[in-house]
Amino acid sequence: MRLILLVAACLLSWTSWASQNMAIDGKVIDKNTKQPIPGVSVYIPELSKGVVTDIDGSFSLSTIPDRTFTVQFSFVGYGTKTQMLRPSDRSNLVIELEEAVSNIDEVVVSGAYIMSKESSPIAIEKVSRDAILKMPAPSLMTTLTRTPGVSEISLGPGISKPVIRGLSFSRVLSVYQGGRFENQQWGADHGLGLSETGISNIELIKGPASIIYGSGAMAGVVNLIEEADALAGNVEGDVNLRGYSNSLGYRTEAGVKGASENGFVWSMRAATESHADYLDGDGTTIGNTRFNTQNIKTGIGLKKNWGDTRLRYTYLKQRLGIVDEDDLDGLATTRNDRAMQLPFQDVTDHFLNSETNVFVGEDRLKATFGLHMNNRKEIEDDMDDIDLGLRQTNFMYDIKYFKELTEGLEAIVGVQGFYLQNKNMVEAEEILIPDATKDDRSVYLLLNYNKDKWVAQGGVRYDYRKVVADASAPNLIDYGFILPGDPADRRLERVFDGVTASAGTTFRPSDQWRFRLNVAQGFRSPDLGELFSNGPHPGTNRFERGNADFVREQNIQTDFGIRYSQKDFSISGEVFYNHIDNYIFFSPTAEMMGDLTVWEFEQADARLYGGEVELDIHPRSARWISGSTSYSMVIGQRRSDMSYLPYIPAFRWNHSLDFKLKDMGALHNPYISLTGALVFDQNREAPLEDATPGYYLLGLNVGSQVLIAGKPMDVYISGTNLLNRTYLDHMSLFRPFGVNQMGRNVALNVRIPF
Repeated sequence: MRLILLVAACLLSWTSWASQNMAIDGKVIDKNTKQPIPGVSVYIPELSKGVVTDIDGSFSLSTIPDRTFTVQFSFVGYGTKTQMLRPSDRSNLVIELEEAVSNIDEVVVSGAYIMSKESSPIAIEKVSRDAILKMPAPSLMTTLTRTPGVSEISLGPGISKPVIRGLSFSRVLSVYQGGRFENQQWGADHGLGLSETGISNIELIKGPASIIYGSGAMAGVVNLIEEADALAGNVEGDVNLRGYSNSLGYRTEAGVKGASENGFVWSMRAATESHADYLDGDGTTIGNTRFNTQNIKTGIGLKKNWGDTRLRYTYLKQRLGIVDEDDLDGLATTRNDRAMQLPFQDVTDHFLNSETNVFVGEDRLKATFGLHMNNRKEIEDDMDDIDLGLRQTNFMYDIKYFKELTEGLEAIVGVQGFYLQNKNMVEAEEILIPDATKDDRSVYLLLNYNKDKWVAQGGVRYDYRKVVADASAPNLIDYGFILPGDPADRRLERVFDGVTASAGTTFRPSDQWRFRLNVAQGFRSPDLGELFSNGPHPGTNRFERGNADFVREQNIQTDFGIRYSQKDFSISGEVFYNHIDNYIFFSPTAEMMGDLTVWEFEQADARLYGGEVELDIHPRSARWISGSTSYSMVIGQRRSDMSYLPYIPAFRWNHSLDFKLKDMGALHNPYISLTGALVFDQNREAPLEDATPGYYLLGLNVGSQVLIAGKPMDVYISGTNLLNRTYLDHMSLFRPFGVNQMGRNVALNVRIPF
């Protein structure tokens, strides 16, 4: 606490040390015609500041600190360009953009250093807001699975969580508004708990990111990036309306944001979504896959020459039906029935977050604080009773100082902390895990070299975690909950600590070639469920048992990637090998507890290896057509006997063919896109796990900007599983019960800006 107060005092005092206000002026032109391009977005992510070029292609970004920034130039129909700029070194800048159908390079912010995606030694993929709108899915995670190397573990369309290169559960860290987001995601039936409301894009780190984010980023990171501020002096808003044919679902989202000339910014946004039960390819209703959510978020901020600060609040309410494998037919009711029925989850999240950047000469201080309250109720037997009830409160901080050492060399030194308190609700009738606290503290140092054709990054980090389990509360004593070893004081304490390091480099000898090599160490301390579970888990028909003697997982992953780009195409390949010590996994036993099968966590050494290949074709002679194809694979094994690990995704081949049409009357920029996904047989099943046959899913997207009374409106229509295939997904928690995935689904999305 003293550290936090000291930093807060520094934030106030350093505002008087602000560097000289400067400006970046320039002009954006077409590379071939040399004509100015109006309407180009010029954006500095580090400052959340941007402008658009005027009719002459000119722009001016004022009150800029004198330090090196990554500036992104983007415009529809042109390739995005990123450039490192320093106000004192560049004036009357001329930027040349070239016509292009697709972009392979954009600015990313998830690697601690803001830089070009192609320059990052860390493999980072970016999913834009437009991609989500053009091909939406009831689950945000389903949208992300179109990214090579990314899949999902699901319990119906409302409950899903990310899988990155075969690793999932608590090994994938969620980042929301710059802060670590935890909402009891250790449970197999607990979803990601985040929505697309008010985000501009999603960045996915594929590989260990523990050096930057700490425990839980052993497999990678899903980072939801907030939408950009409104332009100074403007008020902007939009309404998004969406419907789904299969689940009779709908989603309504509306938002407004503004920015004054003196730097005050604000935003408000709300969304509601509701789905009935879905139909599989045979037309069978999968009962109790219904769900509904409500989401509200708001924020205020201030941008000045000394830096910027923001305060945001998010509310998310989810009511999620759960399929009961013992009553599959009884749960199927009328077609449009949305009323909650047993069993279901009732999850409420409140997230309060602040982010502040202060410029100190050529350096920068960034402080992020977050308070997250998560209430989870799992209701199984009676609408008026709570079977499992958990209240979780998390407080996090991340304070880092960016120091420019020499030209092209920057250092980050930082401290992070996370304090989690978990309490069982007194009214809960079942206890799965004890009351507990989790106290994380860490310090880290990162170095980044970015000059000429080379980017090199490296870092070292020390982490300390103290976990205290407490079963002394009266409700736990009355229930009869027992900690491992049955200690007399009904308390257990575990400490996990260690040092991790990583190093990587990117070499771009020309505009055509990019080589990337990264060796990263990651770690994950066991979560509360893996350590202390000892009870029935409502909605899963399992009795779960943890092991308090587990040690932390540790991995070393090596990635190597190559990309070759030409005017008409680009091809890339990534391979990885992940060496994991003390891998924790879940498996059933022959033991019964009442009428429930006992599932136990186990720990063993493992390895995962595989890669992704991607080809993009965009011929200059036929700019109206483009296509892409990608192949991804991962194999996971125990190192002791080379048996396969559970819940490893099947090999996958994705492809798309896109047609850009000419304007037709009121239709501007119309397009047609054919998509397909061939999922191969998963016959590398784990012990006690069944093989899963492959399948092919066909999709079609059409859309256009429609002018009505001179005002634009974006209309998107997308269809998934158009062949109405009946199939089982190997990663679905429904698979062991023979519950099929969703059949044909058509979604209509309308976006109305104002």
